Amino acid sequence: MFEAAETLQRVAWLAVAGGLGLLALGCIHLLLVYAGLLARRERGWSRWAGRRSFTAALVLLLGAALMQVVAHRGLSGRPDTAPATAAAPNAANIKNGGVSAAAPSAGEDQSGQEPAEESPKADMRPAISVAEAEAAFGDALAARSAGRAEDAERAYGQARDAFAALGDARREADALHGLGDMALARRDFVRAERRYLDARRLFAGLANSVGEANALVGLASVKAGSGAREQAALLLDEAHAIYLRAVSVRGRANVALARAGIATDPARARRLYRDAAGLYARAGLPDWAEYARSRSR
Repeated sequence: MFEAAETLQRVAWLAVAGGLGLLALGCIHLLLVYAGLLARRERGWSRWAGRRSFTAALVLLLGAALMQVVAHRGLSGRPDTAPATAAAPNAANIKNGGVSAAAPSAGEDQSGQEPAEESPKADMRPAISVAEAEAAFGDALAARSAGRAEDAERAYGQARDAFAALGDARREADALHGLGDMALARRDFVRAERRYLDARRLFAGLANSVGEANALVGLASVKAGSGAREQAALLLDEAHAIYLRAVSVRGRANVALARAGIATDPARARRLYRDAAGLYARAGLPDWAEYARSRSR
């Protein structure tokens, strides 16, 4: 409705301009015709020019009048501003000391009146903040480093749920990957595979190639642990190709380490461990480099 009024306003202004233009053309036409009559006094030409000029002037004047009517109707009802909202504080605000209604609180009706009933969407806000979700993820990492597997898995689960409620798919995928790692550590291959697949799906939806490759490495570890070495090797090849495109040195190191773990030839395994150690060193991860180096001896 507001857009229709704006359109009518624009038409009215065009009518004003058109009417003024027609008035100007009518006046100029009459001046030119009667200037010609003064210059040429032939009787027949004068009578013909007079009729023509009168008709032309009448049409122009009628057109100008019509446009002025349209302009008057359009401009008399034009909207100067958008409808006002939240003009007065509600009863709760008055009771609490007259808080301004210009910035209503979350869940409050924007028209300045209290809703007839609570909307279901008002209770869908996450009950956890971003800081608390990140804290849960940090607790998971700390517990994992300290060897407290149960605490780590519990914290990863809390972080996953929190990030899902917040709509942060990137961090939710990180937490799912962590849950996959914990399930893999206790050799629960079914749960680990499910977590890694969920993480890969989220990473792929976000076009996060490195995260997707990390999930592929986790899936390869699941396949290797369950005895499917050929499938594990194929998954590692796919992950390695992604890491190369993403120029991820750490990812390539992870692949080399995983390949060494499933290698059946001891000499090849040692070579892969050395490759992993060099890549970890380039990636600035001396602890991992030392670990890979120790396995190459």
